[in-house]
Amino acid sequence: MNPVPSSEFYEVQWFARRWWWFLLATSALIITLEVKALLAKPSLMTALTLVLLTLPVLVILWVLKLTVRVDAVGIHYQFIPFLNRWRHWPWTEFRQVFPRTYSPLGDYGGWGLRGLPGNLAYNVWGTHGLQLVFGGGSRLLLGTQRPAELRAVLASLHAGDASRPIQL
Repeated sequence: MNPVPSSEFYEVQWFARRWWWFLLATSALIITLEVKALLAKPSLMTALTLVLLTLPVLVILWVLKLTVRVDAVGIHYQFIPFLNRWRHWPWTEFRQVFPRTYSPLGDYGGWGLRGLPGNLAYNVWGTHGLQLVFGGGSRLLLGTQRPAELRAVLASLHAGDASRPIQL
């Protein structure tokens, strides 16, 4: 048996993107102007209500972050603010692990924490991910922006220990 390779894949993905925030700010401005036009004299309470309803959503989107690590021990991920602790899965928990291209809207209904129990996806952007199939058949997809690097690390890990359920 070959020694365990020191290859590791580590990626941090943020949901916030400049163009997205520009679009969000423009939409918020348009909505605010429309609300002002509808309410001849918007009260302080109306403005405060709008801020209190909008602010938590903006804060969540600002801090939303997916972190994925793949190493000789297994697969580890964290999805802040929904999953603040790291989840660790050793290689023995999986039936299959493979990189794949997917359709976020078609396969999961969008980005973020999506899907149904037994077939979840954590993704922030793009169409590439790491598909995990557990021993019991449930599936989990972790999105990635660096599919070529992920594939290379998986190949290295599989070469170091062919018993890992990695398919390339």
